[in-house]
Formats: sequence, C-alpha cells, structure tokens
Amino acid sequence: MNELHVLTTGEAARYCGVNFRTVIRWIERGQLKAYKLPGRGDHRICVEDFVGFLRDNAMPVPNELAAASRKVLMLASDPELTAGGRQALQQVGCEVDVASDSFIAGTLIAGCKPALLVLDANLAGVNGFQILDHLRSRSEYANVRILVVAPAGERDQQRWLDGGADALVLQAGDRTELSAKAKLLLEM
Repeated sequence: MNELHVLTTGEAARYCGVNFRTVIRWIERGQLKAYKLPGRGDHRICVEDFVGFLRDNAMPVPNELAAASRKVLMLASDPELTAGGRQALQQVGCEVDVASDSFIAGTLIAGCKPALLVLDANLAGVNGFQILDHLRSRSEYANVRILVVAPAGERDQQRWLDGGADALVLQAGDRTELSAKAKLLLEM
C-alpha cells in the first residue's frame, strides 16, 4: 500500500482549490504547519497537519487523506482491553499502537501523531485528567481526538467530558461501541 505522508504546496493547493502561493501565505502566517527542505527551501506539509488544518477551517477532507489519519494510540495496560480494543479498531480500518504507560505514550504520540487517543481511565499510576489537561493545553495536539474508556461503575462521566475528552465508553460495554465511537471521532 502506497501511503502518502507529505504534500507539496502545489498538492495542498489542488486539494483546497487555491493557488499554491495562497498555501505559502498560510504557512508563512503560521496557519498551516510545514517545514522547509534544505537547498531551494521548498515547503513540505505533513498529511496529518494538513488534515487538521482542513478540519480547523471547516474545509472538506478528501477521502484519500482522511484514510491517512486513522492512526490510533491506545494507552491501556489491561490485557483484555488492549487485545479486544486493538482488534475492534483494526476491523474499522485503524492503525493501532499500544502503550502501557505514560512515558511510552508520550514518545509514541510525538512520533506517530495519532488522530485518536484511547485512554484507559483505570491505568495504574497515571492520572487521566492530567493527560487530558496536558494534551488540551498544547496546540500541536489540538486535533487529537480523545476517547476515554471508563470503569463500568463510573459515576462522574461528565467530569471526563468536561476535562477534555471527546467521548466516553464504559469498559464493560462490548467492543462494537468502542469501534463505533472511534470511527465517529475519526470522521469529525
């Protein structure tokens, strides 16, 4: 499978229906994240950043680019949740990485730039609310959707949503709810 990871300014312009100089202006103004190649200084735009830009500006996301942003990071240590959740997410076309602690999750979120974080609220030694607060306070993670898997007896579900989660599923629920909510969040 040939995956597209970066775009030229001309390619980005064709997707938006604008002149490539408009894309360069967006980059120079800091509206669109890009990097310069050594030598001539041509710009390259990561697909994940471009998709985030399109969504932030209420522009349609082309199907071939939306598929590129189906990376999911699952932060969980429960073997049942990890195995079942991974399988359910892969069945709806997601590329899933799993981290069992916050250190590994931090390196993976910076490196793989997931579109969705599935956060186990029961993760030992980790305060999920601190993770939500950190991600929501950093602009580079503004486009990451967060799905919290809460314990079955969770009384204060609204607290997770108020803390920055985009959606919540109960751990006792079946995996179809997890995959359905993940799919919905990825298509937003």
